[in-house]
Amino acid sequence: MAVAVVVLHQGSDSIVGATGALRCLCVFFSEGICRLAVPLFFFVSGYLFFNNLNDWSWTAWRVKIRHRVKSLFIPYFLWNSIAFLVFWGFSFHLGNGMSFCQYFHKVGGVQLFWNTGSGIPFGGTVFPLDSPLWFIRDLMVYTLLTPVIYTFIKGMGLTGYVVVLGIFVIVSGLIPEGFVFFLTGSVLQINGKNIVRIIWDKRIFFYTFASVFLIALLITSGYSQYWSRFFKILFLFFGIGASFCVMASLILKDLIRNHSFLVRSSFFIFASHRILIHQSLVSPLVNHILPSSIGWDCLEFFITPAIVVLFCLGLFALMELVLPRTTKTLIGER
Repeated sequence: MAVAVVVLHQGSDSIVGATGALRCLCVFFSEGICRLAVPLFFFVSGYLFFNNLNDWSWTAWRVKIRHRVKSLFIPYFLWNSIAFLVFWGFSFHLGNGMSFCQYFHKVGGVQLFWNTGSGIPFGGTVFPLDSPLWFIRDLMVYTLLTPVIYTFIKGMGLTGYVVVLGIFVIVSGLIPEGFVFFLTGSVLQINGKNIVRIIWDKRIFFYTFASVFLIALLITSGYSQYWSRFFKILFLFFGIGASFCVMASLILKDLIRNHSFLVRSSFFIFASHRILIHQSLVSPLVNHILPSSIGWDCLEFFITPAIVVLFCLGLFALMELVLPRTTKTLIGER
């Protein structure tokens, strides 16, 4: 999912002015398949929060919140602070002459951590300085709302969930997408459901409809905002189910195993790749080396994210070696 976020950003950057095969690649990844990543993050976060919390306990809730302070709040604050220092240093190196205080004021002061825009910043419409961490910002809010979410699910049951889902589908922008998927994971966990066991026997059904709705999304993207949003919602729900089935199948066939280094590195890749690495370092370098043609541009679409991920992995390995305690704090002690 972390790599998918990197590819998504590559597509979002490359689609400006893109035509032909390159535009198709950008749309397929940035508007299609990679859009599964963040809803999956929210879904898993909601599901895991209520693990061992099927019956409410304020003591257990406080323990979980203390853990989320380490895994969400502290990394969120540190990564945005690092982003500010890196961006200011880079800007100063380019000779804009801004002092530390002047640059701090330019990026909005304390709003670089929590830019509210015109209201509460849900759904990623307003970004912190380290832009991918809008997910962490929203997740912190949903985490604090978990007592309300638990009460709602226990009191209203499946009917309440369907009402929320219906409002989300019918009224665009009223309920954040991230909240819906966080709620979906919460509903399954609170009711003791195992996502893989629920859908495993229907995996062909999920594969088929995830593919159908992905194709429909790609066809309508850029032509009909209403229908592209509708097909996107369907694709995300079926795509999440299909994703779990794919991973379960790979594990059952012993084709994939946990690799502790890659597991630890995922948050680091997610949080670090937009702090100059992607846009200001790797992308310009690849652009400079590769010739400009439609074939090379399509190849660049895959090469750039791969180098970004490898660079982040190398940096992470070096930091674990040199600054193990700091690195552990930066990844939320995961």
